[in-house]
Order: sequence, then C-alpha cells, then structure tokens
Amino acid sequence: MGYHNFKTAIYVTIRNMEEIAANPECFEKEFAFIEKHIQLDKVYLETYRGRHLVDKTKVLKVKEFFANKGIQTSGGITTDVSANWEFLSFCYTNQEHLEQLKKIVQYTAELFDEIILDDFYFTNCKCDSCIKTKGARSWSEFRTDRLKEVSEGIIIKTAKQVNPNVNLIIKYPNWYDEYQNTGYNLKDEPQIFDQIYTGTETRDPKYTQQNLQRYLSYFLIRYLENVKPDGNGGGWFDTFDCLYNLGSYAEQGYLTLFAKAKEVTLFCMSSLLRRDNIFVPIAGFVFDQVDQFLGELGTPIGIPCYKPYHSSGEYYLHSYLGMLGLPLEPMPEFPTGSELVLLTESAKDDPLIMGYIKEQLTSGKKVVITSGLLKALNGNGFEDIAQIRYTDHKVAVSKFAYPFYECSFGNYVDAAKKILIPQIELSTNDCTPLIVGFGENKNYPILIQVKYGSGILYVLTIPEDFGDLYHLPDAILGQIRRNLTNPAGIWLEGPANVGLFLYDNNTLIVESFLPYHSDVKICFAEEVKLFDLQSGARMEDRNSDTSAEFQFKMAPTTYRVFRYQKKA
Repeated sequence: MGYHNFKTAIYVTIRNMEEIAANPECFEKEFAFIEKHIQLDKVYLETYRGRHLVDKTKVLKVKEFFANKGIQTSGGITTDVSANWEFLSFCYTNQEHLEQLKKIVQYTAELFDEIILDDFYFTNCKCDSCIKTKGARSWSEFRTDRLKEVSEGIIIKTAKQVNPNVNLIIKYPNWYDEYQNTGYNLKDEPQIFDQIYTGTETRDPKYTQQNLQRYLSYFLIRYLENVKPDGNGGGWFDTFDCLYNLGSYAEQGYLTLFAKAKEVTLFCMSSLLRRDNIFVPIAGFVFDQVDQFLGELGTPIGIPCYKPYHSSGEYYLHSYLGMLGLPLEPMPEFPTGSELVLLTESAKDDPLIMGYIKEQLTSGKKVVITSGLLKALNGNGFEDIAQIRYTDHKVAVSKFAYPFYECSFGNYVDAAKKILIPQIELSTNDCTPLIVGFGENKNYPILIQVKYGSGILYVLTIPEDFGDLYHLPDAILGQIRRNLTNPAGIWLEGPANVGLFLYDNNTLIVESFLPYHSDVKICFAEEVKLFDLQSGARMEDRNSDTSAEFQFKMAPTTYRVFRYQKKA
C-alpha cells in the first residue's frame, strides 16, 4: 500500500471527528469512497478549533478506527477563536488565551507523537492589550517577536515536557508575501519547530480574495524547501473555489509534487466525502500518474530568485513570472555564486542588497531586477551602476519592438490590448533597450541591458496590472525568456500561462495552464536529443550547429515530461 515517491494524508476537522466518533459504521461506508481512489498513509486528527476541544474518548475512538486500517494518525490544532469564517486569532497578550493554548497543546501531545499547527497560527488581534504591548514597534516586529516567544515558551516547551519525542510541525499559508504582518516568523520559527509545512492552495486566481496565480503551488514549496532544507514536511491544498475548473484542482496536486513535496495533505475529510467528492477521483488520478515518473526526476533547479525573510513588495509577482515560463528557484538568502539572480521589489528589504548586486556584477555574473525594485533603489546608490530612473508617469502601450538594431529595432509586433506600464528613463548609450513599447511618437523600455564590470544587469518593466504580463505578444515573451535564460540554457517560446520546470538530471516538465490547445516550443542553447519520458518516444527537432528547438501541441491543463541528452 502507498505510493513510491511521496506520502499522502487527509486533514480531519473537529466537526468530522465528532461525526466519526458518533457513528463509525456510517463513516466506514463513506470512507470506502476514498479508499477506492487514494492510497492513504496518514490522517491529521484535529483536537481543537473555534473554542471547541474534542473529548478524549472520541479522539481515541477515531484514532482506533484509522489504526485498524493501517493508517498513521497525527494531531492537528487550529488556533482560532472564530466561527463562520471570521478569521479571529488567539490574542497572544491575553493570559487566559495563553493558558488555554497551553492546555490544548498539552492535551494533544498526550495523544499524538506528531502535531501540525494549521495555518491559523497567526495573530490579527489589535485589542488594547496588544496595542499597549506593541509600543513603538511596528505590527510586524511586535507580532513576529511575540509568536516566536509563544512558540518557544508555550508550544514547544509544553509539548516536549509531555511527550519528549513529539514531532512539531508549523504549517505556513499560501500568502507568503505577508507572513510577517500577522506574526509568521519565517526566519526563526523553522529553527524552533521540528518541521514546517507548505500551503499550496491557489484555488481560483481571479474571483477569490487572494488572487494567487497557479504557479504558486510549485513556487512556495521550493521557497520553503530552501528555508528549511530537508525539513519541509509537504504541501497542503483544498477543494475551495476549484469547481470553476477541475483542472485547477489537479494542478495543485501536480505542482505540489513537481516541486518534490515529501507528503501531500488534502483538506479536508468532510468536504472530500460530501460537498466536493468529485475531487477525490481527480486526486487519486493525479497521484497515480505522477508517481509513475516522479522518481526519475532529479532535484528542481531554476533561476535563483532572492526573497529575504520578512520582506514584501510587488506582491506575489513571482508567480506571475512563473506563469510566463520562467523557472524559478526562490531562496531566503542571497545566492552568492549563482550565474544569474532575479530580484523583485521584495529584495529592497535587505539593507545589503546594493552590495550584493555590485558584487554579483563585478564577478562577471548577471542580475535581473524588476521595475519595482528599481523604484525602491533609485536614490539609494543604484545610480552608481546605471543611469536608469523610475518615474511617476504611466503610458499605455500595445506595439512592441526588439531587438536593438543600428539606431532602431529589428522586429515589430502588436499586443491584443493596451498595457499600462511605468515610464522608465534611461541614459542613451550607457544603457541598451532590448525591448520597447510604443506610446505616441516615443518608445519606452520593457527590457534594459547594462554592462557593469564584467557582468550584465537587466531591468524588466512590470505592467501596473501584473496580469497584463499574460497579454504580452508571444515574440516579446520569447525575447524575455531568452535573455533571462536560466543557468541550464533552456527556455520556452509560445504563449504565456505555460510553465517550465527543470531538474538537475536533464529532465524537465512543461505544463499548460491555458483553457485551450496551444503550440509550445522548447529551446536549448546547445544541440540535444529530446525524449518523452513517459512514452520513450524521441521528439522531432530543428537543430542548428549550436542549438536545438522542439515544437509540439499542448492540450488544456495538461503537462509533458521530457528527458534530454547532449549530442556527441
């Protein structure tokens, strides 16, 4: 029983815990549906949520039910005091709440050898006590400090006193750009807890509150893998708001596994059995299919993307860039030594960032910065590298050109709509505009190249609406991908909303997020042979003496897995 390359789990909330304990025979019949489709390794059994603690006799009864099926049981705690989606956290300056938390942790640690904190372990409380305790600190400083103290002094200490061998896991939610605002301390907590876990829910990227792009399901696993190497327990996603596109639910599973999550947790048992039971066979299909080839993929690689701890800026832009086919490998520490580094506005929160950029360039390497970071660095020493200025003016463009040719450009293409971009000024001949967009009798840079020392700096203009990146013409996207090519020298040509995932053993995946068929081309900077990893068939190529191209058609919300080898 079980899959070869990952473990599976389902989270069981207190409501379902009560139901199972009350009528295990009825649940047995329902659970058969999940057993039919999914090879389940573990369940996380919730002991507390929303002011309700499940009675011990009931917890033991549910544990016994799953243990008799050979399914591992772990504990789960949801530290909220809300009802009906109010999202009310504990107050971590309220002594009664702290005592209650201690009792919950003690109770759960007596019952389980592993406990996961659901991603309600944050604080959004702004009561008089919190305001007074915060003092002159920012809310981010106060909250990250406070939850670090609570984690060490109450959760870890209490659980380990009761059960010295308990494995404590903190699950981080999908809203990674705002962790620090509500107390998630990504720098210190992963060192305190035994393991971390990753929320890979993307749901509907347009009609939900968060507007998270689907690439996030891959990106965030990779980021947290680099936050705590070998300590990221897995990825967790749910069924919410996925009925608009059943393929989007499958993608959450695909991308979580493409990122090499060790375990996949589905939330939650009750919804999977009733309201959203259509997703159970889909999840089972995803697990069966990916397990067949996942072991043949190496370690994920991509363009090193530096996002410092406790940083924000150009919220969630990374996932938009990933949806363009840029393979990203995000890191919480500056990746010194990498041939190419991508920096979005969030890098501004590292006070040493200008020094890192200069060191990277003077050592003969490449740096890509976005227009948001350019804006943050203007007046902070960036002018020593290049005379490029972010202005407060905007312009709507729909015609584009590339590349630089004599005093003009060589190719002109049109977008299907006007795209609003910031107007960026550059110093003629000190900087080279590789791609431009046209206003009235004037053009504005989309991609700028600057030589500094023996290195190269690129500045990428980001539209005011990040989603307009998807409306850039295919030819322009191709130029961006080619110039910002990853260290492996592989890039895509074709439309946006197609992802590229690379591994260190000459394997790769291409996934279409599009709702229609599309033509996609994989380009290599050297001559290679390309094989479909699943069928073994060799792909037809268009090789030159120094490169290779492979074109094929992608069906909606599908992926292709390939292996390539260099020609002798």
